[in-house]
Amino acid sequence: MVQSEEIEALMARVDLGDHQAFKELHSRVAGHLMAVAMRILNDHGAAEDVVQEVFAGFWNKASSLSAPVRKGPGWLCVVTRNRALDAVRKRPSELALQWQNVEGEELSHDLASDNPGVFEQLQFEQEHRQLQNCLQCLEAAPRQAVLLACCEGLTHAELASRLQRPLGTVKAWTRRSLLQLKTCMELSS
Repeated sequence: MVQSEEIEALMARVDLGDHQAFKELHSRVAGHLMAVAMRILNDHGAAEDVVQEVFAGFWNKASSLSAPVRKGPGWLCVVTRNRALDAVRKRPSELALQWQNVEGEELSHDLASDNPGVFEQLQFEQEHRQLQNCLQCLEAAPRQAVLLACCEGLTHAELASRLQRPLGTVKAWTRRSLLQLKTCMELSS
């Protein structure tokens, strides 16, 4: 008997519910099906899952498959290929940052750092110095009101209470001080 004919005979026995034939079929073709799945998925675990699905599906639906549809090992390869392609389509489009290749070697993609680059740091430092210079141009009490509002998130009412000044005065200080800072920063840049 030719290999293909032996596989077809095993598949026919599986169709009748023969557990031993199923085990033998698995031992003969699982490696080949695994290679088919691996070529598509390039992931050993996912390929194993696909091959397991193919065999489970074949066992569960064997009696419902008509003989002309089942073509032996070629049919199993096509089903494995289609399941592997389905698995690729279901994968998230995100790229894994770390993975293991077939030899078990850890690999990873180079990632851009979240830290600001040299130019961003220089720009931040320059803007920080400009802001410090502009803050020094404000009178002491209005400067304190703006800093408390911006840095501590105090409301006008809280500022008035803390600075012991009328609410209207605090509102006027913050409004005028912010306008002065804006003008100063625009002129400095």
